Amino acid sequence: MNVIVRYILRELGVTFLFGFVAITSLLLIVGLVKKAMDFHLPLISIVQAVPYVFAEMNAVSLPVTLLLAVTIFFSRMSGNNEITALKALGIPPRDFLIPVFVIAFFFSIIGVGINELAITKGRAGFSDIIDSGVENMLIGQLTKTKQFVTRDNQIKILVNGVDDQNRLIEPRIISKKESVTISARTAQISIDFNADLLTLTSNDFRFVGGVISFVGSNETFSIPLSEIIPSGNSNKASNLGLPDVSKERKNTIEQIAGQRRIIAAHRTFAACMGSVDDWLAPQIIESQAEIRRLQKQYHRLSAEPPRRWASGFSCFFFVWLGAPLAIWMRKSDFFASFFACFVPILLLYYPLLTFGLNQAKSGTLPPMCVWTANIGIGLIGLWFLRQIHRY
Repeated sequence: MNVIVRYILRELGVTFLFGFVAITSLLLIVGLVKKAMDFHLPLISIVQAVPYVFAEMNAVSLPVTLLLAVTIFFSRMSGNNEITALKALGIPPRDFLIPVFVIAFFFSIIGVGINELAITKGRAGFSDIIDSGVENMLIGQLTKTKQFVTRDNQIKILVNGVDDQNRLIEPRIISKKESVTISARTAQISIDFNADLLTLTSNDFRFVGGVISFVGSNETFSIPLSEIIPSGNSNKASNLGLPDVSKERKNTIEQIAGQRRIIAAHRTFAACMGSVDDWLAPQIIESQAEIRRLQKQYHRLSAEPPRRWASGFSCFFFVWLGAPLAIWMRKSDFFASFFACFVPILLLYYPLLTFGLNQAKSGTLPPMCVWTANIGIGLIGLWFLRQIHRY
């Protein structure tokens, strides 16, 4: 039996290694291309982003690669009647599947760690690259396309070119929101990360806004950086490490309690003064709106830890479903087995995951409902396990 287990684990390990390298490399290339197109990154920034995007892609490739490895291997074993031969020797499938499930369990723990690493290090590191390269990104796009449009399509920058000192030649800044157009002979870009602003200092400018028009020698025009690059939003639940999520939850609870004390104080004062109408005073309405916002934030924070654990343990449940299904199908064509496994994952796992996550974030259901997807494919896998042990 030890020989059989070593054989299974060795073959699975080789298949997993090749599959992991191939799938992760493909996802890494796709991820880098997408981010380069979204953020107009120069080559140097793309190279710097490789380790951070790699960490993020690992969280996706690990469960898929495990599913691919077990379906390839057990499809071949079943199609070559090796499973039948083992049963004829009195060795039930559970004896060689249990070590595979144990390995999948440990990979799930690793998956949780990778998810945490991708969030705390990967996203934060990539955000730093974007921040440090935002000026080069903007200059590069203006040099290439001669124009730049902010994310809300409210501000457009048009230039005739960019010189060697990164000065904009004959720029025109058009603000749709304020109906303003500023044209200049040259302009220099500067970034203030503390103020979260991108400033263009123009020379010999002309200002046109509605019926107002005037000229001058110098003028500055500021654009929020959030309109150029996505805000990191470090307080967002999905961008926090698990220890920080716990701290933020406690902080949110304290803020909710503080807002409730404010409402209680205003209503107590109104009751003492006999002013019942003041129970709907603007301060009370503002506090109630803030409580609703904080409660939404609290539900999102509460859903984040179980979501990460459930996402990491998808490795185990993918193997739990893939291995017995591949054996049950008895086909050496691993593509058929892989897609047969992937169909319930696409049709059941991801819809249930989305449903559970949305319900948990809204507070409609408890946070643990994010495990619904894993439990769903776990029950299907249990049915196939019973089938392959019947004969």
